[in-house]
Amino acid sequence: MPTDRRRALARTLPFALGASLLLAGLPAMAQTWPSKQIRLVVNFAAGGTTDVMARALAKPLSAALGQPVVVENRTGALGAIGAAEVARAAPDGYTILLTTQGSLTEIPVLSPQTPYDPVAAFAPVTLVGESPLVLFAHPSFPANDVKGLVEYARTRPEGVDIAVTGSSVKMGAYALAGAGNFKLQQIPYNGQGPALNAALGGHTTLALNTSSTALMQHVQAGRLKLLGVGSETPYKLMPGVPTVAQVLPGYSAKAWWGIFAPAGTPAEAVNKLNQAFKHALAEPGMEELFTANAVVVTTSTPAELKAIVAKGLDTTKTLVARYGIKE
Repeated sequence: MPTDRRRALARTLPFALGASLLLAGLPAMAQTWPSKQIRLVVNFAAGGTTDVMARALAKPLSAALGQPVVVENRTGALGAIGAAEVARAAPDGYTILLTTQGSLTEIPVLSPQTPYDPVAAFAPVTLVGESPLVLFAHPSFPANDVKGLVEYARTRPEGVDIAVTGSSVKMGAYALAGAGNFKLQQIPYNGQGPALNAALGGHTTLALNTSSTALMQHVQAGRLKLLGVGSETPYKLMPGVPTVAQVLPGYSAKAWWGIFAPAGTPAEAVNKLNQAFKHALAEPGMEELFTANAVVVTTSTPAELKAIVAKGLDTTKTLVARYGIKE
């Protein structure tokens, strides 16, 4: 071999070998994920529905992924603190978030100082559950369904009072008033229990909230009556209860829970997480546990969850602009 050719080969060979080794190593690196413990951050307090879901899912997730899954509660600022922590985490699939729609589609709109962009900061993984909001009233309320409510409310220019709690319920109430072309006077309560008690005592005319065992017990005892549910289709946990959309087409008001990773997390990790969650949600007893918390097990692709977040943001922005809603 000529001397000049040998010298050129000597100069290029290390680079060629290095590139080959790097390319060869990429599939191996991808195949080893996950290789350590995964943090499942819940941005709400222990004992609530979101926390119950996370702790129920942790064990079957660990089995599906072959690594421990540890639940950590990071609370504060209506969920923004925990969500921001995940947004700042390394995008390697080892820190993920279980949260509700409020943290992604409502709080960032209502609080411009929220320290993350709900679209740019996260990689959606999958939905895990849904629960429509439920519209109910004291038995003395003259209407027995949504049609009757609309007719009654339109005769009262001062508005009908409604107990609300949390950003999702407030948005649902604004959307209800807009869809029905009537006025609602929102009375805020600090939690589902106080709002339920307000309706029980007749202190508010209406109430809108997620379903619960306590609510259904009062309905069955005749102490409250259901007017409708906020899902687009009949809610299987409340057979026979009509949807609000049957009278007010297009109305949708529901809570959902989803899994998110930091933006930039490799697609393979996102897809493995998606499949692991679907496996965990299909485990025996999981549907019953979710049902006990008035939640329907629901899954999605990452792309479907991304579209749900985008639609939710658009809805919130529209309501905020129409009604001048403040934080």
